[in-house]
Amino acid sequence: MIRDISSGKLMIVSDLHGNGYDFRQVLKTYQQLKKKGKADYLVFLGDLIHAYPGKQKDESLEMIEELMDLKANQPDSDVICLLGNHEFVHIYQIPLAKGPLEFTSWFEYRIQKCREVVIEFFMNMPLMLRTKGGVLINHTGASNRYGADEKFDLNYLKNFNHRDEFTKHIENIKKYDPQIGSEFMHTEEGDYLWDILMNGNEKQYKEEYDVMVSQMLDLLSEDRKENPLKSLVAGHIGVDYGAEMVGEKQLRICSSAGCLRDLEKKILLISADKEYSDSEALLNRCFDLF
Repeated sequence: MIRDISSGKLMIVSDLHGNGYDFRQVLKTYQQLKKKGKADYLVFLGDLIHAYPGKQKDESLEMIEELMDLKANQPDSDVICLLGNHEFVHIYQIPLAKGPLEFTSWFEYRIQKCREVVIEFFMNMPLMLRTKGGVLINHTGASNRYGADEKFDLNYLKNFNHRDEFTKHIENIKKYDPQIGSEFMHTEEGDYLWDILMNGNEKQYKEEYDVMVSQMLDLLSEDRKENPLKSLVAGHIGVDYGAEMVGEKQLRICSSAGCLRDLEKKILLISADKEYSDSEALLNRCFDLF
């Protein structure tokens, strides 16, 4: 569930949250850049689904169906979709709420007749992407769990496939049952995945977060010590102006939900074989979506 990419130009976007208008603009922009030789891969950093109530029409399912038509994450596809926390909760049938907002029930209602196909698509989403040039890309960013537990080491992350000792979410993949999610959250894997996919980064860990970013980069570099990972790209948390540096090693990008307005939404363009030594170098590769 860690994908490595050694060549090509990446267009990276994050957190579309069911915004079909932004999704179509992303596809249009990517096709334009691809024709000009400026992009070879389109990378979604997760949280494709779950519109915020009152923001816009929720086109989550339509977006997922189009990505499946594009054969995203298949070996011959140029579209890569990483796992976000909003997709994660549907795999394990966990209700997701933020304050008064509840996200899971509407999407589950819409996928009743095609749940198995949609969940299989989510299960094929890599946790992370690593470039030859040393950029680590994931949805959430770092947490206090990377390198802190011997069981959940690099091999665990590389081989993870949602089919472990806990199987009820697979045995009941066609029907949503939040009791399954409750049981999963009481397993070691559930506790770990929740921590790495649902945490609040520097807003949660404060001044300790920069150390966690370094620990994450070190852990994910253990099988490539001659070419270690140097910087991290993530989404997950809103950014008023579309992109921001989080310390010296992490860039946070926001392409839809979480920006002040359309003109602030950003894309990131990087080359897989090029080194970007810090978050400032990555910030300089951010451009307006609109």
